[in-house]
Amino acid sequence: MSGVGSCAESGGVVLGLDAGTTSAKAVVADRAGRILATAGSDPITTRSTPAGGSEQDPDEIWRAVAAAGRSAVGALDRGSTVEALALAAQSGSVIPVPPGGPATVAFTWMDTRSRDVVQGWSREVVDRIRALSGWAPAPGAGLPTIAWLQASGSDPDGGGDRVAAARWASVDDYLMFRLTGQWATNPSNAAGMQLMDVSTRTWSPELCRVAGVEPGVLSPICESGTVTGVLTGEAAASLGLEAGTPVAVGGHDQACAALGLGAVEPGDVFLSAGTAWVLTVVTDRAEAAALPPGLNLSPHVVTGCWTASTNLGGLGALIAQNPGDRATAVFETCAREVGAALAAAGEMASGGDDVVMVGGGTRFDELIEMIAGEADRPVVPRADASWPAVGAARLAAAALGWTYSGEEA
Repeated sequence: MSGVGSCAESGGVVLGLDAGTTSAKAVVADRAGRILATAGSDPITTRSTPAGGSEQDPDEIWRAVAAAGRSAVGALDRGSTVEALALAAQSGSVIPVPPGGPATVAFTWMDTRSRDVVQGWSREVVDRIRALSGWAPAPGAGLPTIAWLQASGSDPDGGGDRVAAARWASVDDYLMFRLTGQWATNPSNAAGMQLMDVSTRTWSPELCRVAGVEPGVLSPICESGTVTGVLTGEAAASLGLEAGTPVAVGGHDQACAALGLGAVEPGDVFLSAGTAWVLTVVTDRAEAAALPPGLNLSPHVVTGCWTASTNLGGLGALIAQNPGDRATAVFETCAREVGAALAAAGEMASGGDDVVMVGGGTRFDELIEMIAGEADRPVVPRADASWPAVGAARLAAAALGWTYSGEEA
């Protein structure tokens, strides 16, 4: 675990937490939007199985989030008070919560053991999932994973009794429960479960029937930036904060990153170019039926907006595997992928003036120039930061009624 930064002046601050797949991060910001402290956790252990399984310990995820938050808060001056916090989280992972007992396993979005379930669905079912949820069904998303677990039983690799779950959670609502003692998710994270009707932002009875569950075993969907609970004594002690600190509803990490980067207007585009590359376009239309192939539609954490995202694959890993003289050819491939994704987005991506780019790909000027050429618009690289945590901090600030421009952060 590492923590850096310090608070230059005393006063009220907000805490943004980011529960990623590999680690957790935290950011503290003041009323002007300035980042005063940052911290990160040790890596979160992922257990892989030969059959394509990818599992984590929910309690370890919580400990990572608490450690990052505690480290960031510990870097503040004594006169600083955290007045609210919010959480950004990865989406799609599934945590079955058994009756009367703690959750013991998180099936991550990288788990592919539901592939036979997805392949077994008829075209009619696939089209209905896409039309209602805004997402094309794929192994690792919530709906396929829950349907697979319902069919495979308590021993996913070997069969067994039907999984008994009092609640089907994901990482975001599990952590909200650990923070406040109350279950709550948000529209952007609920979209990754593929059980929400993206047009109404409510759990879809039809999609729930496909998964084999009732809507009542899913957490209430609350709007991002609203306060739904306060820190319990146990959570406050873990974070180094005061019990009763307001906890605002957060959002999906990509949506929170978009907020942190200022991608909040229809047509805005940002490219996350880490190990995996994701292109996200902001839109004001929740029209899943009109969505170009390859794009998944989710509510933004900004009221009245949605995000259309496409996963471009492990282009960052491809760059790492081809250094030196071979890099230029790889850069060309990456740039073409981005250009093709923007072309597929069509008018949805036509309103923005530039492409905001974050991640390891920003280290290569040649790559940035190639992407700009393919995109036919400027590419603006932004410094390395936990942008999801920055967005979460802004949601916490909004819950308190704080307003500031995006230029200070």
